[in-house]
Amino acid sequence: MAAQNEIMLNGAPYGLAEPCSVSRLLELLNMNGKPVVVEHNGSALLPQDFFRVTVSPGDRVEIVSIVAGG
Repeated sequence: MAAQNEIMLNGAPYGLAEPCSVSRLLELLNMNGKPVVVEHNGSALLPQDFFRVTVSPGDRVEIVSIVAGG
């Protein structure tokens, strides 16, 4: 069972001091401004929604970095 202040981040427990926006979570992970795809509780988010969607303990978040390749 997850601790009360944890989210599941990419399938692993991640301690979250308090609820925060997806944008703030990306800042905490040093991913702010990087091209990413974010899924919150099973729903894909548009980048413009990162500021309004709140991540709370018990939530599931998947973050995938987008990289160019050839």
